[in-house]
Amino acid sequence: MDTTTLIHRVAVPYSMGDRMIEVYGDPEMGWYEWRVLDGQRTEKDTGTEGIGKSRGRMYGSPEIALRDALMVTSGMDDPGLLRER
Repeated sequence: MDTTTLIHRVAVPYSMGDRMIEVYGDPEMGWYEWRVLDGQRTEKDTGTEGIGKSRGRMYGSPEIALRDALMVTSGMDDPGLLRER
């Protein structure tokens, strides 16, 4: 059973077209991910990163996931990738 809930959906700042940021997750389990959509196409989805059971970044806060998405779509370094170094 899919218990994924859409938490935030905001337009990508300063972008043209239908680019949107979505933060989704499972509030009961306390995990969240973010994705960038351009119309029907997914540009990036942190929930598909990694392999096996370690898939996704598993943010503990939807607000931190949104912060990272806003940083990335604004042209800043991806904080999630910086943590992996």
